[in-house]
Amino acid sequence: MDLLDLLKLMFRRWYVTAPVVAGTIVAAVALGISIQPEYKTSAAVLLVPPTVTAPAQPDGPPQPGNPWLRVGENAMAQAVQITVSAHDARTRVRAAGGDSGYEVSVITRSSILSVEVTAASQASARATVVELTRLVKEVVASQQAPYHPRAGEQITTEVLDPGLNIVQSRSNVLRAQIVVGVIGLLFAAATAVLFDAVARRRAVRRHGARHPVGSAALLGGGAAAVAPVPATGVTPAPVPAGPPLDPAGAPTQAGAPAPAATARPAGVPGGPAGVQPGGGLLLGAGRSATERPAD
Repeated sequence: MDLLDLLKLMFRRWYVTAPVVAGTIVAAVALGISIQPEYKTSAAVLLVPPTVTAPAQPDGPPQPGNPWLRVGENAMAQAVQITVSAHDARTRVRAAGGDSGYEVSVITRSSILSVEVTAASQASARATVVELTRLVKEVVASQQAPYHPRAGEQITTEVLDPGLNIVQSRSNVLRAQIVVGVIGLLFAAATAVLFDAVARRRAVRRHGARHPVGSAALLGGGAAAVAPVPATGVTPAPVPAGPPLDPAGAPTQAGAPAPAATARPAGVPGGPAGVQPGGGLLLGAGRSATERPAD
């Protein structure tokens, strides 16, 4: 049974599938009302390279510098992404009233950090994005602090999008309703198939005694099951009966009785006793019932 046959079966058994579909719609609507929508926002932070380069001192000893300047802003952005995505950072965001289900990524071939926040309430989403922005600044500064960079010789941050434009999203409600709808359709199809099978079996039992061939047809889906006839050889066609033949082998007229067989005399091979050689029966003292023609 393919998908088209299943749909035809569901339409044919509409009185079974219709209540299931109606119940599925009611359940999906009730679930959509009960589930609260989500709130989403996004922020972007740029890591800015230093604006001042330390002058080179060819005659003096090498001065310790900031290794992050050699690593570059792109590599530092990846390091910051790992730090703010760790468990400790999520715990700090949750303690600040935010939601720990955020995502931080680095835009390809750039030093821009993108923050995606999804929270259960608008206040939680706002607290999350504000705390994450502050956390990125602190991580960038703390990674360079041990090297005591001078002013203008360190990587800084610039907030491109603070993420305060929080929007309501019902994608979670839609996902839940889709799941309920798919489960309801599967249950309706299974119910229709089960009901159709039970109805067919009841029809076979009801008509089995009076219409065995019809019962076989119902069981087989409309085609009567006929037992094959074993092949025992080719039966020759019957030969049509021709007109009766007289003793001489000539055919007689239709409806006329065949003449009586002429008996042979005794002693002639194939003739019975008491029959003379001329073909007549012996009567009395040796006369025959028929006279032989003159020679």
